[in-house]
Amino acid sequence: MLAALCASAACIGGLPSAASAAYQPATSLGPAEGTARVITTLEAEGMTSQEKLVLNINRRVQLQNRVPLEFPGFVREGFDVKVVADGYLTAPSGLIYRDFEEGRGLLPVDGQEVVFNYTGYNESGSVIDTSFKQGRPAQTRLGVNGMIPGFEEGIRGMKAGGVRRFIVPPALGPPVGPSTFFSAKQCEVFDVELLDVRTCTRRQVMMFSDVVCE
Repeated sequence: MLAALCASAACIGGLPSAASAAYQPATSLGPAEGTARVITTLEAEGMTSQEKLVLNINRRVQLQNRVPLEFPGFVREGFDVKVVADGYLTAPSGLIYRDFEEGRGLLPVDGQEVVFNYTGYNESGSVIDTSFKQGRPAQTRLGVNGMIPGFEEGIRGMKAGGVRRFIVPPALGPPVGPSTFFSAKQCEVFDVELLDVRTCTRRQVMMFSDVVCE
């Protein structure tokens, strides 16, 4: 379950509370995993002819993969990548995001259960995972290392009813290699709708206990 979020057999630990802090516009992340930098479509007009060619190829492949509207473009040079998109912000950690619906209520915190639908894409717009294949929303508790760091940070900044697209750079993503779900270091794009936030309590019955979220 949640293959794209958990990499494969083992998930990486989530970030403690970066997403609950106020987001500030930023432009880059690096250098260990390369640099992911957001530029607007207007700024992209000033790219070199080679960069524009790379973007056009990326856009054509994305079109073949039937990406959703306003999907970001990617211009990659080695580990560095320019993300061509409008209306996005970059958190201090390097997570790139855009809110389409703000939602309501309070931000979720450690120990609470989040219920959400999601679809994950690679830079070419191919679907790498989606909750819709399961026929039901995904759900997991925050703060239990149940998701890759970038995804957990992204969902921590959402409210119930919110709709967000976030771009997870390699430094906040899953491990890569033959034994994992991913084979190359690249950005992942997630479209997420947070359906519900549930408070969890531990229930004790005789010698047994479990956690109930409602």
